[in-house]
Amino acid sequence: MLTQLYFDTLRDIIYKNTGIVFEDKKKYFVENRVREHMEELGISSLKDYIFLLKTNKAVLKEFISKITVNETYFYREYYHLKALAKLVQQENFGFPVKVLSIPCSTGEEPYSIAIVLMEVLENPQKFEITGVDIDPHALEHAKKGIYGKRSVSKLPREYLKKYFDQIGPEKWKIKDIVKRRVRFYEGNILDRFFLRSLGKFHYVFCKNLLIYFDDKARIQAINNLYDVMVEGGYLFLGHAESISRASGLFEPVKVEGTIVYRRISEEEEDEW
Repeated sequence: MLTQLYFDTLRDIIYKNTGIVFEDKKKYFVENRVREHMEELGISSLKDYIFLLKTNKAVLKEFISKITVNETYFYREYYHLKALAKLVQQENFGFPVKVLSIPCSTGEEPYSIAIVLMEVLENPQKFEITGVDIDPHALEHAKKGIYGKRSVSKLPREYLKKYFDQIGPEKWKIKDIVKRRVRFYEGNILDRFFLRSLGKFHYVFCKNLLIYFDDKARIQAINNLYDVMVEGGYLFLGHAESISRASGLFEPVKVEGTIVYRRISEEEEDEW
């Protein structure tokens, strides 16, 4: 279905709007999503479809939503949550503790963070969590806070009972006491002005996103995150991601057996 020319055109559209790079081996994945979207729109011509992507923001958003991976569940990579709990108890950033989850997908990560902080701080007024994602459909799911069996399968049973209401045989809804501590925004990590509008954060979770970027977009994303973090704040990345010490912006720190990245101060930066 997709010729190389059309695939390259679509890749360019995706990159310009998300920073995500799709390699040749992802052609089949993109082709399937395009075919599905074209059927929904009642379009048979690829040329007409691409024209719509370039001229209709609503159609473009739907396309971006379809090619964005939202694979997640509660307490994913639990070692990072343990590290966060440890840091919150030993650092003295003051209150409220502010955490950014980007991309937040359908909400499992920011709500997991909220549950951990409720257990550690024992006062929901002492923290604020901001979830950001480029996919508006994922954000709608997150705001509703309703999840199936797979999403909650790794969550300790006592927390499932404590922080969720069961509303069906295999369906749970996050309680309002948790939902009130999480705000969701549609946005792009490469949009520097948008990120700055969110304020400053003590902890940032940006997991399994940078691996989809090329070097240019990756550097831009890291710089943008640096800008919205307080001095000494901590960045959590996916297990397959890392930040080179040569960047001079973050230093790796081992916490609870895992590596996180501490934002260095401008004075420390000058010493590199």
